[in-house]
Amino acid sequence: MKAFYVPVIRLFGMRSASLLVDPYADTLELPVSGELDPMSFEWEREQIVRHLGGQFQVVREIGRGGMGVVFLARDIALHRLVAIKVLRAEFTASEAHRERFRREARMTARLNHPNIVPVHSFGEVGGDAAEPPLVYIVMKYVHGESLAERMRRTGKLSATEVQQILKDLALALESAHRDGVVHRDLKAENILIDQDTGRAMLTDFGVALLRSLDPIRSESARAFGTPHYMSPEQAAGELDLDGRSDLYSLGVLGYYMLSGELPFDGLTFEALAARHIADIHTPLYSLVPGSPGVLCNIIERCLQKDRRERWQSGREMADALAKISQRRRWFQRARPATPSFAHAKIVAEFALLAEAMKAAFRWTMI
Repeated sequence: MKAFYVPVIRLFGMRSASLLVDPYADTLELPVSGELDPMSFEWEREQIVRHLGGQFQVVREIGRGGMGVVFLARDIALHRLVAIKVLRAEFTASEAHRERFRREARMTARLNHPNIVPVHSFGEVGGDAAEPPLVYIVMKYVHGESLAERMRRTGKLSATEVQQILKDLALALESAHRDGVVHRDLKAENILIDQDTGRAMLTDFGVALLRSLDPIRSESARAFGTPHYMSPEQAAGELDLDGRSDLYSLGVLGYYMLSGELPFDGLTFEALAARHIADIHTPLYSLVPGSPGVLCNIIERCLQKDRRERWQSGREMADALAKISQRRRWFQRARPATPSFAHAKIVAEFALLAEAMKAAFRWTMI
């Protein structure tokens, strides 16, 4: 199968990994407590204290990604905790990176849904010939943990938890897609689980695509995101991505939560991309035989190669999840959803078998 990857990549017009993957996308995994380097430079923290100390009191650093550093802070006037995301020091001198940060703030601020982490404010302060400015976004602090942290702790989740998290995220994506925003980087690290309510909340729109404003050009088709979660069309660098690409990534999340494994793995971006485009994953019903069949089928439908065969909207998927019977879902057997090309092969084999049986019948009648 490995030899098949190269022509598939060429067929879809894919370029080298260095051109496809944005090296500055804020898609690196947020570390859990204790994983942060205690010797990491303190410029970002010092700038918050210097420029925003009258409004916010920094508590601690809670995450570091490709472009930003996130701090937990107290809003002094409003007596509440907030998360402050700061553009990393090495990127503040670049107007292009500052503009991308502004764009993330504007795009997230236009979204209004209980399952999307809201933005409180954005700002740029300081900056002169000797020192770059502080560029920051103030967001709601979600008291809890990321889905990635929970998966590291538990290995996998119960079907009930998976169903609820998928429903929350499907509704969040429905709202974002209705506003023309495609997230493009759905993954466990970008999902926060509220400790009090159990609600799943979507965050980090740093590489999101605003379909109504972003021109269709080569730059907007670069494979922003995380290779393990990319849809086939996203991995292939297609120009016209829509919300169904996010629903594929949501299917990857569901598969990972229920089984503890990702559908595809690979050592390089090209290998992973080719597998998303052309390979067949192990069906959930065989990987997790005791799981509810209806839930497996909902996730499998997300993972169809052809986006026309997936759920066509987050609302459609959320409605299907809501209809799962509390009484019967544990006893229903899964019927795996097969990719269209695999289905065609099965149909062709049955047709050949039928012809052979008819021929055998004719010979016995002679």
